[in-house]
Amino acid sequence: MKELIHSNPELLITVVGIGGCGCNTINMLYENGLSQQVNLIAVNTDLAALNALQVENKILIGENLTNGYGAGSNPEVGLKAAEESKELLTNAIKNSDIVIITAGFGGGTGTGASPLVARIARELNINCLAIVTLPFESEGKLRMDFALQGIKGIKDPVHAYITLSNDLLLKGLGKSIGLFAAFNQSNEVLKNLLVSLVQMLTDTGYVNVDKNDFASILSYEGESILGVGKAETEELAFDALDQALNNPLVSIAKIDTAKGIIFQLFCKSEPKLATYNGLIDQIREKITNTSVLIVPGVTLDPNLSSEIEILIVASGIASLSSDPNSIDVSKIKEAACLEDDLICDELLSNDGKAQSYTDIPAITRKLRANK
Repeated sequence: MKELIHSNPELLITVVGIGGCGCNTINMLYENGLSQQVNLIAVNTDLAALNALQVENKILIGENLTNGYGAGSNPEVGLKAAEESKELLTNAIKNSDIVIITAGFGGGTGTGASPLVARIARELNINCLAIVTLPFESEGKLRMDFALQGIKGIKDPVHAYITLSNDLLLKGLGKSIGLFAAFNQSNEVLKNLLVSLVQMLTDTGYVNVDKNDFASILSYEGESILGVGKAETEELAFDALDQALNNPLVSIAKIDTAKGIIFQLFCKSEPKLATYNGLIDQIREKITNTSVLIVPGVTLDPNLSSEIEILIVASGIASLSSDPNSIDVSKIKEAACLEDDLICDELLSNDGKAQSYTDIPAITRKLRANK
């Protein structure tokens, strides 16, 4: 059975970072060696920003339209730039099995060009997932309106989309957090989600989640959620599942309405059968849709930084508006505290002890551990 664990070289995953935020994420993935597993592409209207990246595959879109000076925070310019360079974008992704779009919505290039890239993937019959960040409230209503327009434009051509709320991140980290540190935390959340996705799709394990499984889950219409959980012992595996299922930063949707779920279990050593079955049973107990399709995967990875890691991908979820003030801030604070001692000093409670949490320690801890 151990011989089943091997890399899957036949699956081509292309991660396309569009605009400033997307390109920064692509560059972080490149710095962490993901270019050996997936095809990384940076797309921008800003030539200087592209030249500053280490990633090899770069596409300047709308060269005649913007002369390489950016979209001026105008999504219409970003869209026209992508339309001008549609052939370049098509050739860049046409041989892919899966395309993952990452972008920050609210500006010009990412917001405007991402829906067109998604439509190209749809025309090529390529499974496409978008993971996008929403702007901070402080960036103004206009940028949020642009972001919401971008989501409206991308949700139909993509098979599934996931939103990350920068405001929820800021709420958890506190008002004293530095601007660059806040943006870095947002980028790290996004990067860690992508790393976990790539590992699931490229590593073949005892129970395998393949391309067709992934496509089946993405086929359900609605919003998607992606969460990661981590446990230091197998006995704490159910805590890791709770972390993955209740990630407050990833989405405002409720997972209990999901139509399809991928449950990926990464283990440093062989897990107990009771643990495996118990985790799946707990997922079913949380889902109100009795006909939900659950696709399980199990991969043995002796190099894991913890004993257990769990990845949850859920789709077909009914979107709900949610008041950010209802989020349990203590859970976000503790997660940040565990990742960065400097942030920890700012987030400790009055008695000097970090508050309890159950949601997101794995989102950034894996990143820190791999540094």
